Amino acid sequence: MCDDPGVDHGPPPVPILQRGGLKALPGEIRPREGRAWLVDWQGTRGILRRSAAPASATSLARLTDDVTWLHVFLTRLAGLGFPSPRPLPSFDGESWTVTDGMLWEAVSFLPGQAVGWAAEPSMEEIGALLGRYHVTVRRIEVTGQRPSALPLADVPGILLSARLEAARVSPDTVTVIRHLAARLARDLSAARPSDGERVIIHGDFTSDNVVADGTPPRPAGVIDFALAHAETPLADIGYGLWRSGRPHEEADHLDLHRVRRFLRGYAAAAPISADEAHVIPVYLRGRGLQMIAKRLRAGRADTHMLAEVRWLTAHAAAVGDAIAAAV
Repeated sequence: MCDDPGVDHGPPPVPILQRGGLKALPGEIRPREGRAWLVDWQGTRGILRRSAAPASATSLARLTDDVTWLHVFLTRLAGLGFPSPRPLPSFDGESWTVTDGMLWEAVSFLPGQAVGWAAEPSMEEIGALLGRYHVTVRRIEVTGQRPSALPLADVPGILLSARLEAARVSPDTVTVIRHLAARLARDLSAARPSDGERVIIHGDFTSDNVVADGTPPRPAGVIDFALAHAETPLADIGYGLWRSGRPHEEADHLDLHRVRRFLRGYAAAAPISADEAHVIPVYLRGRGLQMIAKRLRAGRADTHMLAEVRWLTAHAAAVGDAIAAAV
């Protein structure tokens, strides 16, 4: 995950450090978006992250509502002992602030290295960590949806609207996407008896966001809750497998052996029924359509993930069998 090449790679501004009682530490942090630094706050190592804040008052209010929602959740999650970033109240008792057109957030640092495509820890261990996460978040009451969320149930409406044409997606691709979106709507409707539970899912529980530490390396925590929102935990499994189930980073298909190992680990920590397992492929396939819809909502036409959606559609029976066999 690399920074925008146009972003200044120097240290954080001194006024921000002083305002937060922070001290910059050596070390490089590369977030998905924006800029981040390793810092110390009252003896706790943390991450100071900077991202652009919108100029519009309405958009800024929406952003601050979203950050507040996330930091309240992260505080509750860490308070239950799950290894995840904990907001640091460094800015006059708050863990974030907006100044000079920038949003600044401070959260605790989780030591270790992102697993990525490393052979260790195993897929079973990563799946088990997601199971532990779901066991933990079931103890946190869901009182409302995150303001920036795009639940999968809302995706067909976006893809069946005129946004595809407005974004100048080719007619042939529009036809394919609309066919898949209509199928997703039907599948979600049929899945409702099995996916009724709602928790705060991580939203991107891939091996890139699992941190491992020790020798041999073992899962030590989970980072990057940028996509957390209220949804069925079955979606979290599918969204994680969308990437971690591939044989390598650039693949447009899944390695069903990796899928089975992930599910075996998950089910050992958080047992799931056969009916629930049957629904997971819907969320796995829906993840790619959700990614297209998010980009359309932001005014971008990016449909490269369609190749994997089509593979998942063509191999739906094999994927479903692999998941069912694992649990």
